[in-house]
Amino acid sequence: PQTDARLPVADITCYDDLPIGKLLSSEDGRATLLIVKLTTDFSDGRNDAVIAEIEALLDELRQSRNADGDPVAPVGLELNLSGSAMVGRDMRRAAREGAAATELWTIGLVLFLLLAIYRAPLLAIIPLATVTVATIVALKLLAWMSELGLVQLFAGIETYVTVIVYGAGVDYCLFLIARYKEELDAGATFEEGLANALRRVGAALTASAATVMCGIGMLVFARFGKFQQAGIAITFGLFIVLCAALTFTPAMLRLAGRWAFWPNVRNQQLNAKPGWLSPTSFFSSLRERDLLQAGWRRVSQALVERPGTIWLTTVAAMLPFVIVAVLCYDQLSYGLLTELPDDHPSVVGTKAIQQHFPAGEIGPVRLLLRNSSMHFDEPVGRAAVKALTSELLSRKAELKLAGVRSRAAPLGRLEDDRDARSTDDYAPDESPGIAVQILKRAAKLTAVRKAYVSGPQPDSTRLEVIFEDDPFTRDSIAQFENLERRLPELLPPELRQSELLFVGPTASIRDLKLVTDSDQIRIDVLVLVGVFLILVALLRKPGISAYLILSVFFSYLATLGVTFAVFWLLSEGEFAGLDWKVPMFLFTILIAVGEDYNIFLMTRIEEEQQTLGPVPGVTRALEKTGSIISTCGIIMAGTFSSLLAGSLVGMHQLGFALTFGVLLDTFVVRPVLVPAWLIMLHNDRFGRLGRILGAQTGWTRGPAERGRVSGDSASGAAVADKEVTRDPPGTRPLPDDQFRK
Repeated sequence: PQTDARLPVADITCYDDLPIGKLLSSEDGRATLLIVKLTTDFSDGRNDAVIAEIEALLDELRQSRNADGDPVAPVGLELNLSGSAMVGRDMRRAAREGAAATELWTIGLVLFLLLAIYRAPLLAIIPLATVTVATIVALKLLAWMSELGLVQLFAGIETYVTVIVYGAGVDYCLFLIARYKEELDAGATFEEGLANALRRVGAALTASAATVMCGIGMLVFARFGKFQQAGIAITFGLFIVLCAALTFTPAMLRLAGRWAFWPNVRNQQLNAKPGWLSPTSFFSSLRERDLLQAGWRRVSQALVERPGTIWLTTVAAMLPFVIVAVLCYDQLSYGLLTELPDDHPSVVGTKAIQQHFPAGEIGPVRLLLRNSSMHFDEPVGRAAVKALTSELLSRKAELKLAGVRSRAAPLGRLEDDRDARSTDDYAPDESPGIAVQILKRAAKLTAVRKAYVSGPQPDSTRLEVIFEDDPFTRDSIAQFENLERRLPELLPPELRQSELLFVGPTASIRDLKLVTDSDQIRIDVLVLVGVFLILVALLRKPGISAYLILSVFFSYLATLGVTFAVFWLLSEGEFAGLDWKVPMFLFTILIAVGEDYNIFLMTRIEEEQQTLGPVPGVTRALEKTGSIISTCGIIMAGTFSSLLAGSLVGMHQLGFALTFGVLLDTFVVRPVLVPAWLIMLHNDRFGRLGRILGAQTGWTRGPAERGRVSGDSASGAAVADKEVTRDPPGTRPLPDDQFRK
C-alpha cells in the first residue's frame, strides 16, 4: 500500500506476507490482523493523522458499491481498529472532551450555588470572576513556561488545575466575603469592614492556602512524571488564585460598595443579625426563624453533653470502610482499556481481537537476551535459544503462557532440526530430495528468524512471550513477575550469564506499579509531615496538630473504602480495581483540603477561647463557622463532582472520591470528630496525658462571664447560653481581663 511520507508509518504487514503472515490469521480461520507499525510512541499526537486516514479508508470501504450497486466489502465482514496507538488516541480525545465538559460543569455549578447562597448577582459574580481570571492566568503562564522548557506538562493537566483552583478559590472568596459581612453587621462602614476582614481573615487564608500548596506540592518529589507535573501545576494555580482572592476580590467589593448586595441595597451600614451568610441568601427565611443557628447550637450542646459517646459512634461508623480500604489498598487497575467506555473504537476493536486470538496477543512481552560471549546466528547460540524455547513451551500451563516465539520457533512452535535450518546450514552431500524440502522451508523462515537476532555483532536475540490474560490486568502483572523470577533457573547453562531485558505493555505496567507504589509511600509521609509542621507553626500545639492530621487521614481511608465499595457494586462483577491515580491524588488533595477547613475552625476557636474559655470557645467557634465552612465544603464538593462529566472511568472514580471525601470532612470530621476531641481534651478526660496533648485546664471565669454561662454538671464543661451565642448587633466580645488562668 501507498503511505504518505509525512506520516510516521514504518511498515505494514498483512496475512499474505510470508512467512510472518501465518501469525496474523486466527486458528478458526475467521479473523486476520493487519499490522501498521509506527515510528512514534503510542501516546504521540502525530498518530492521530494516521488513525484518521485509516478510519476514512475503512468508512469509504464500508460505503463503496460496485457497478451493480452491491457493497464492495463482503456481507458480514467486520472492520475494527485497535492497538496501543489507537488506545492512546482515544485516551487523548476523551481527556480533551472531559476537560471541556468539566470546565463548563464547574462554572455552571459554581454560579448556581453562589446565586442560591447569596441571591445577589454581584456577590455571586465577584468570586466567579476571581477564580475565572486566576484560572486563565495560571494556565496561560503554565503554557508559556512549558514552551520555554521551564516545566513539563502532560495532556489533561488543565482539568486538575481548573477543578482545584475553582474549588479552593471560591472558598477563599466566600470566607473573605463572610467576614466582610460580619464586620458590616457589627456596625463597621464599608471601608472599615473590608479592611477589618482582610486583617482578620487574610492570615488565615494565606495559612490555609499554604497548607494546601504544601500538601499538593509534595507531589514534586514523586518519581513518576505525571505526579511531579501535577504537583507543580496545581500548586502554581493555587498561588495565583490566592493572590487574586486577596487583591482582586477586595477591589471588586470596594468598587461595588453597597450595590454588591443588590437587590437588597443598603446604606453605609448593614443592620442585620450577625452571621456568616448574607441576609440576601435563600437561607434568610430559615435564619429569621433562627433554625440554622439553633441547629449548630444543638450540635454544640450535644457535643458538650456526650463528647465521648458521639466520638466513638462516629469512629465506629467509619471504621468498616477504613478496614475495606486497608484490605483493598493494592487492588488498583493499571489498564488503559479499563479507563475507556465500552463503546470507544479501541475497546470495541480489542474485544473483537480477543474473540479470535489469545488475550495476550495484543501486547506480548518481548525478552531480549544479551550475551557478549554468544553468537546467536551460530549453531551453539541457536541450540541455546531452542533449549530455552522448548523449556518455556513445556511449562505453558505452569507459567500461564499462550505461546512463545523465538528464532527457534518463529511461528510459535518448534520445527524439527532439519526443517529449522537456514540455507547456510545445508550440507551439499545430503540427498537431493531432502535438500529441496529443507531449502523450500528455509526460504520461508530465514527472514523472520533473522528478525530475532539484532545488530552486526549478533550477540543479542529476542523472544516474544504471549500470556493467556489481557496484558493490562493485575493477573498479567503477577504472571510476568512470576516469569521474571523463574526465568534465571530456566535458562540453559550457556545462557546463565546473559543480560535479560523486558519490554512490552505488561512489563511497562509492572514498572509503573513499582514506581507509583514507592511514590505513594514517599508522598504520604512527606504530605503528613509537611502539613503537620505547618499546623504546629500556626497553632503551636503539637498534640492537637497531630490529632488534626490523624482525623483527616482516617477520613481519607474511609473515603477510599467507600469508593472501593461503590464502584465494586456498580461494576456488576467486573471490577478491576480503582484507577492507579486515584489513591495518590485523593490523598494529597483530601489531606490538604481537610486541613484547610481545620485551620479556619482552629483559628476561630483560638479567637473565641481568648474571651470565652477553652470549651465555650470551641462551641462558639463551631456555631459561628458552621454555616460558612459547610457552604464552602458544598461548593468544593460540587466542583470536584464536575470530574464526573467526562468519559474516563478513572476521572469518574476520582470525582466521586473527592466529592464524598470533602462532604465527609465538612459534615463529620470538622463539626464532630474535631470539636468532640477538643471538648474531651479541655475537660481533662485524658488525665496527665491531656497536658501533653494540648489541654487548657484551670480556667476561672470573671464576674461578667459567670453571669452569662451556665455549667454542665454532667461533663463539668461550660455551655454558652443564648445570650453568649447570640450577641446583639454591634456588640463586641468580653475584654481579656475578665478571665484569668
